[in-house]
Amino acid sequence: MFERKLNAWVAIAEIISAVAVVISLIYVGLEIRSSTLASEADIQAELLSYTAQKRYLVIESSDLSSLLVKGYADPTRLSPDETLRFQSYIELFYVAWERAYNTRAAGVLSDELFDAWNDWFISVAERDPPFVWPMVRDSQAWLPGFIQHVDKSLGYINSDVEDE
Repeated sequence: MFERKLNAWVAIAEIISAVAVVISLIYVGLEIRSSTLASEADIQAELLSYTAQKRYLVIESSDLSSLLVKGYADPTRLSPDETLRFQSYIELFYVAWERAYNTRAAGVLSDELFDAWNDWFISVAERDPPFVWPMVRDSQAWLPGFIQHVDKSLGYINSDVEDE
């Protein structure tokens, strides 16, 4: 009789611990999901910050807009100082694009969000004159996978770069 009661209590304890494990796993899953959503929100805020920064620079700098008009029309007409400013301004856009690419590759930014951002980056980059991406591509130590991604997205062929 005592053994039967003990076995019943053991069975009840096993059921309770199994339920506790399931509840713990659900909690951990919800926390991971919450953390992922927070990370994605942080990354999107960072990407928006890059794009806003470019606008603020044009608004706040009295000579930047004329420098951009001149640079987009014919970058060979820019002085060395102007070339550096022009290129640095353009690079802000590609730094943001690379950040989105890298966070997606790291599994932090979902494919769905990356695809939306990537479509926007492509639409903006396609409005630039054809010399812009090659100029920027050759000026920085971008990751090879990112270079290949942008080359493919913009229709450039760069056989020197291997996919990561």
